[in-house]
Amino acid sequence: MSEIRERSAGASERRAASEEQRRQAIARIGGNVSVLVVDDHPDNRDLLRRRLERLGIARVEMAVDGVEAVDMIRADSFDLVFLDVMMPNMNGYEVLERLRDENRLADLPVVMISALTEMDSVVRCIDLGAEDYLAKPFNPTLLRARLYALLEKKRLRDAVRENLRRLESDLEAARSSQLGMVPPAMDPRDGEWPVGIRALLEPARQVGGDLIDFFALGAGHCCFLLGDVSGKGPAAALFMARAWGTLRSAAPLWAERSDDESGVVAMMEAVNTRMCEANPSFEFLTLFLGVLDVATGRVVFANAGHPPPYRIRHGEAPLPLVGGMPVGIDDRVRHLSGTIDLAPGDRIVVYSDGVTEAMNTAKEFYGDDKLADVLAEVPDADPETLVAHVRRSVAEFAAGEEQSDDIAILALGWKVVE
Repeated sequence: MSEIRERSAGASERRAASEEQRRQAIARIGGNVSVLVVDDHPDNRDLLRRRLERLGIARVEMAVDGVEAVDMIRADSFDLVFLDVMMPNMNGYEVLERLRDENRLADLPVVMISALTEMDSVVRCIDLGAEDYLAKPFNPTLLRARLYALLEKKRLRDAVRENLRRLESDLEAARSSQLGMVPPAMDPRDGEWPVGIRALLEPARQVGGDLIDFFALGAGHCCFLLGDVSGKGPAAALFMARAWGTLRSAAPLWAERSDDESGVVAMMEAVNTRMCEANPSFEFLTLFLGVLDVATGRVVFANAGHPPPYRIRHGEAPLPLVGGMPVGIDDRVRHLSGTIDLAPGDRIVVYSDGVTEAMNTAKEFYGDDKLADVLAEVPDADPETLVAHVRRSVAEFAAGEEQSDDIAILALGWKVVE
């Protein structure tokens, strides 16, 4: 018998401790909480108001019917609403429907006030979006428990929403930084630098894994490249940033070689070796890397598994430039170089698979054949027009379908009249 009494006493102590924790929690946050009580009966309103104030709620506002409640919710900010079901002018159902239509219930918990004989009505209100119910006459313990649970739930929701807001802000800043890595347009300066380049980068999410870069390389040469990381989102963006930094730091290797071809291969293999290191997620990068001799028009390139860029020449079909294995998979891979000689007016278009794998509402791919046809439509276009023409064609094909992959396009023109 004494053991039973001890267990009972222990249970009572635990309940008392739990109640005290609720009181302290409500008191701690109650000073920043605003509650709206909606009931057409003045005694019910006054009773609930006094009990809420005793629990530590700093601000309790009251409405006599649904019309007044909706107006107050539109005009002010509340943390919680106690809403009667049966009221004149606008009842509880209509209030919930109005708040739901105005998309307010996601941020505003509503507790129904109901008599025990109105349980069917309470069920209907829960279906309409109410969080909970409180039976009349009001039980102080139940009121405290409901209040604590709902305020805690709202606090957690607000914390999650604030974390998401900060994350969105951080990702937007990262997006701006990534887009800032794309160099400004390169225009022909004079007869000694007859090279024009335009580029476009559109991540499918806030940040992505596509990489575009171009810069002068030594005396009379121009390096241009476009890469695509296998993944998407922040992880792909970080991998891409590593690749970008490695490519820039590998540029001196080109000057150390005796010829352009071995220099391009050295750059590509340096990137491959670096990207194979510390790669626990097994990301990889497809990459097209080209070096143009601006005096002769010769392009030395290495293509590491990237979709084949096109050389465009007036009167000829676009010519694809194919390649081998992506970087970041095997540091033993030896990459090969290729060459192509540009004629005055020739252009090269490099793109990521976000172009050819763009889908329309019928789930059809844009495809390589369509891209080749679109490029052939503008045989004399300058790089800026080429980039805009391809992007417009992809957008028209997708016809509003959500972009599923990063889109990157680079167009280079040699001795093109712009």
